[in-house]
Amino acid sequence: MTKFLERRNKVRRIAARQKLDALLVTSPNNVRYLTGFTGGSSSLLIQPGGDTILSDPRFTIQIEEECPGLDAVIRPRNESLSKTLSALLGKTTAGKLGIEVKSITIAQHERLFQHLSHWQSVPAKNIVEDLRQIKDKDEIAQIRSAVTVAAGAFQWVRNLLRQYRKNLEAFNEILICNALVDQMRQLGHDESLSIVPESFPTTIAAGARAALPHAHPTSQTLAGQPLLLFDWGSVVNGYMSDLTRVVIFTPNKKLRMIYETVLKAQEAAIAAIKPGMLCEDVDAIARNVIKDAGYGKHFGHGLGHSIGLQIHEDPRFAPGDKTVLKPGMVLTVEPGIYLKGWGGIRIEDDILVTKTGCEVLSRAVPKTFEEMC
Repeated sequence: MTKFLERRNKVRRIAARQKLDALLVTSPNNVRYLTGFTGGSSSLLIQPGGDTILSDPRFTIQIEEECPGLDAVIRPRNESLSKTLSALLGKTTAGKLGIEVKSITIAQHERLFQHLSHWQSVPAKNIVEDLRQIKDKDEIAQIRSAVTVAAGAFQWVRNLLRQYRKNLEAFNEILICNALVDQMRQLGHDESLSIVPESFPTTIAAGARAALPHAHPTSQTLAGQPLLLFDWGSVVNGYMSDLTRVVIFTPNKKLRMIYETVLKAQEAAIAAIKPGMLCEDVDAIARNVIKDAGYGKHFGHGLGHSIGLQIHEDPRFAPGDKTVLKPGMVLTVEPGIYLKGWGGIRIEDDILVTKTGCEVLSRAVPKTFEEMC
């Protein structure tokens, strides 16, 4: 039994417990998780007796290659998904059809039920997403590789900055961003890996612009800037990494104090992570360190989020998230302090919850104040 069939069987059992007669999976990431199909514009119908992937002629060969043994219906280009589903489900048979409410609009829902008016639409919330919270060994291996790619590229750029530290006017945020992304692309030389150089738009922010947590790179030169914030990640076989570091050009007392406050908050949170902890409690540990240092109002986002086939998954280290940590969850830990007109410090690592605590997957990436100078 393949891992994809095992996953679909888990979904089938959940759907049965929810009294669903069928479940239509429309989220591309959920379809990939359940079938291995990496294309788009396709859905997966899960029924008690079996599963069918629904697509169009563009993906016929790809489905054959990526989903051997899975039933497929390739609908004509002029045939709606609603009509295809009606033929599969039965034009007179009625039942409850689970719909992924997060991945379908109201207009799409109306079109979907044009030929399914005899079926009852039932919102299916997070059935697949909840399964995706716990990563298996293969998923963890892909995330490790994505971290390795991102770490290697950062080390190359860091060495470049060290080499030209007396000539920083030759560099700006855009040039550094392009160099980092290009290095992640070059590290994808292994033919066994499918590498996408960016898991999200890379943030490169110098000086005061580092106070913008998601700043887009600009032509801002690095000359005269005390610090440079990097937030970046890569994708290996669909699985993502997400890291943040701050390179320091001109250290000073205030910069060190804020940097070490953020690092202390991060280390305290990581030390507390273990199965059974509530996500909101981990967030509170880091938040209290920053609050006690007098910067509580300058930490305006959650402590972290899960990563996997998407860069932001559940659960999250955030106030109000009462999810209980379990082995196999992979999340970021990224406290920050942002001061308008001065800059920002954020330190982010990817961690794996283990049976006894946690493992920092990005531990090889330097992060002490001295290392970042």
